[in-house]
Amino acid sequence: MALKNQIKNDGEGEHSTRIWRWNGFLIQYTVAGEDGPAVLLVHGFGAFRDHYRDNIHGLVGAGNRVWAITMIGFGKSEKPNIVYTELLWAELLRDFIVDVVGEPVHLVGNSIGGYFVAIVARIWSVLIKSVVLINSAGNVIPRYTFIPLSNDRQTSGASWLGSRILLFYLRLRIQEIVKKCYPTRVERADEWLINEMLRASYDPGVPVVLESIFSFNLSIPLNYLLEDVKEKVLIIQGMKDPISDSNAKVAMLKEHCDGVKIKELDAGHCPHDEVPERVNMIICDWILSVE
Repeated sequence: MALKNQIKNDGEGEHSTRIWRWNGFLIQYTVAGEDGPAVLLVHGFGAFRDHYRDNIHGLVGAGNRVWAITMIGFGKSEKPNIVYTELLWAELLRDFIVDVVGEPVHLVGNSIGGYFVAIVARIWSVLIKSVVLINSAGNVIPRYTFIPLSNDRQTSGASWLGSRILLFYLRLRIQEIVKKCYPTRVERADEWLINEMLRASYDPGVPVVLESIFSFNLSIPLNYLLEDVKEKVLIIQGMKDPISDSNAKVAMLKEHCDGVKIKELDAGHCPHDEVPERVNMIICDWILSVE
């Protein structure tokens, strides 16, 4: 079970930085707002809670309470020497909702964070009011019926070496990589964002986190994970995503995920940070319609 151990850090403006102890590890998060529906924001791989820097107060201003978490292994959360799996990260979200938020949430996830959100929706649907996936990882596979979720994972010498080569490459090319994810507003991939990502890459434990990339199991398709909650799902898709084929993905979602609402945006892989005003409006309207 997770143990709640929150430490408020004043000087953060209208929202506070807090620390939650999960399975003995320290997890950083932000909370803002006093009234309204609960919203939990989940970042993608290599990012952190403040990747939602211009979404937190936009959502709070519309009458919501907002939590933004930095997942274990990222940002300023602890990076222990453990085996990282998509189920582990989903279990962290489950425990955070139960122990910290204390009520069902509107669960928002970007990139691989969207995939973790979808797993929570499948296994612990009682914990969610709705799901918002922003350029989520994961595919659509018609007539899928098997769910091989497990925290068992094999590591190898190849993944050990590959993670360290990848880390060197990412540090060398991080500015170029991130800017490509912001095709319509390159200036949003600013010095602060690049420096925060680069800083985190030098923390002890990062190579172990990167090893998970070589053993990710994304074989469970989104249409299966969302099957039981599809009437409560909003997909926000930046159609200029350099990481995936957004047109093909949207077409498959429309064909095989009936009931799911889809919003297409002129943006890249991180619409919430590239066009935050637009995304905030979409999410706020969505929450109002669900509530």
